[in-house]
Amino acid sequence: MNPNVASSPALVLAGGLGTRLRSAHDDGPKCLAPVGGRPFLEYLLRWLQAEGVRDLILCLGHKSEQIQNWLRDGSQWGLNVRYSVETELRGTAGALRLAAQMVDAPTCLAINGDSFLDVNLEELFRFHQSRKALATLALTRIREAHRYDGVQLDRMGRIYAFFEKRGGALRRPWERDEEHLINGGVYLLERKFFDTVPEGKAVSLEKDVLPALLGGSIYGFVSHGYFIDIGVPDDYARAQTEMAERFSYDHSS
Repeated sequence: MNPNVASSPALVLAGGLGTRLRSAHDDGPKCLAPVGGRPFLEYLLRWLQAEGVRDLILCLGHKSEQIQNWLRDGSQWGLNVRYSVETELRGTAGALRLAAQMVDAPTCLAINGDSFLDVNLEELFRFHQSRKALATLALTRIREAHRYDGVQLDRMGRIYAFFEKRGGALRRPWERDEEHLINGGVYLLERKFFDTVPEGKAVSLEKDVLPALLGGSIYGFVSHGYFIDIGVPDDYARAQTEMAERFSYDHSS
């Protein structure tokens, strides 16, 4: 049987130091920063649960006990939550490799804990399986590309280039007023993907591992859903109204 949303665990990268956000939130991990009166992580949990995810592994590091004390076993959101806690900085890819030791499923979902992309996970799984991909990135289109690296796809959705920003602007081939495809921070990864992550040093998923896979079975799935990244104060402030408007959860729940 092909892996699906319900049978595949989600790894949530929630161990970042949050240095860029400290002027707006310096009380704990970024994923617990309050947005519309709720921890940002709660929006991710409710979205994952609504999409059919049942098992989560939180990849933790910085002030991990705050997240564990708040989330506990995840049963309040209908989730089964476990924790992978790094004792030394491993980078985003290293944190995922560590957590992957707790995964039995052939495919797993991975998401950033400080951004949100409203992507249909069933459609993402179908795309991933149809391409027999090793890794599939959910992508989104934005105009304000000064903060993000860009991605280019071929006609089949295979990623053939990543373009890094330099000095606040993307290098060619794009102009500033065009929309750009960027990594939305949601991934589908096969178990053998984790064999590509070097051990013994801090390794970035975005800077080290994914670019090394170009020319192989790495694909991009374009989502048209809402996207927000709370990693800097300006967008964190924007999230306060946008997230509350889009997700009108009952505050008594």
